[in-house]
Amino acid sequence: MIVLLSSFFCAQNQAKTLLVIAGWDKPPYIITEQNKGFEVELMQHILASLGHDVQMLYVPYGRTYATLLREKADIGMTLAERSGVEPSVLSQPYVTYQNVAVSFKHNTKQITQIGDLQFVSVVAFQSAKTVLGEAFNQMATKNTMYIELPDQRSQVELFWLGNIDAVVMDVNIFGYFSQVSHVDNWMERVDIHEFFPPTQYSAAIPDAELREAFNQALDRFKQQPAYFQLLEKYSLFVR
Repeated sequence: MIVLLSSFFCAQNQAKTLLVIAGWDKPPYIITEQNKGFEVELMQHILASLGHDVQMLYVPYGRTYATLLREKADIGMTLAERSGVEPSVLSQPYVTYQNVAVSFKHNTKQITQIGDLQFVSVVAFQSAKTVLGEAFNQMATKNTMYIELPDQRSQVELFWLGNIDAVVMDVNIFGYFSQVSHVDNWMERVDIHEFFPPTQYSAAIPDAELREAFNQALDRFKQQPAYFQLLEKYSLFVR
């Protein structure tokens, strides 16, 4: 306990502006142009509680950790061991993504497993075929109506226009862009198929004292009303 408190107060006493690296746009988690989003504001809340200011640097998808090392930055967001990050520098998980398949309730083709997607038109996020497992890869390879798009807003718009039977993406990203497209009561109009395991992400924090202080501050923040207000602000499903 003495060691933990020592780390916490040490980090607070060395308050400074921290350089935080994050991937480009992924609403509602990261909204680059507005310098906000669930993850960004969570990070700001936690670091502010430790007395630090935050300078954000946004980089292309997949380059967060390399940029962290190159720039000798303080924190890299939305990372995990499978991202090639040294496990010892990772914080506790602070956000969970949940990829799902979304279909219309009135769809006459029954979808109860990944293989059923082979028989309907599907739009998924870029690289979904390679990251969502072998069953999904086989389905996508056989499905001549399967496409991937880098712009996730376009995925959602295609779905709501009725041009696609199913969309595969994170459930919170789907919900965000459905709201942006002014789709009323969207949850009542779709079936959400949780075919894929949730994915937890941590922050890469090379400095051990800052990492320990971050973990403690994260635990405290999750018990505060501000945390639940942030979840509500972005309509996030909590898992």
